[in-house]
Amino acid sequence: MKKLLLCFFVITFCNACTKKNKSPLVGKWKLTHVLVDPGNGKGAFQKTNQEKVIEFFNDGTLKTNVSYCPLDNDKTIGMSGTYDMNHTQLIMACTSSESKINFEINDSKLIIDYPTQCMEPCKEKYTKID
Repeated sequence: MKKLLLCFFVITFCNACTKKNKSPLVGKWKLTHVLVDPGNGKGAFQKTNQEKVIEFFNDGTLKTNVSYCPLDNDKTIGMSGTYDMNHTQLIMACTSSESKINFEINDSKLIIDYPTQCMEPCKEKYTKID
């Protein structure tokens, strides 16, 4: 009986100390830079003062304070969606269709890439704020 109790205690203690794997995306991110490219591929990130914020949750969902849908007339309306770490995509349920946006995490910065929304490179760089 003592061995059973000791075994139970050890297993419980080990489980209590185990960290749950959390996506590096989880938290709030604020837009800090946008890529400005005149179309020749020599663009550079430049600071911006836009109040664009995106928040990621452990359950694979996200919320934003603006629209990420290419055909939305009102970009100031927030929206929700999901993210896929395996395919590094944000999936937004837009009015006309589902919008898939590529992302990467580089040097603790979130970089969102809009491959189908611009003729020249369109990227945004976010910094984690929470």
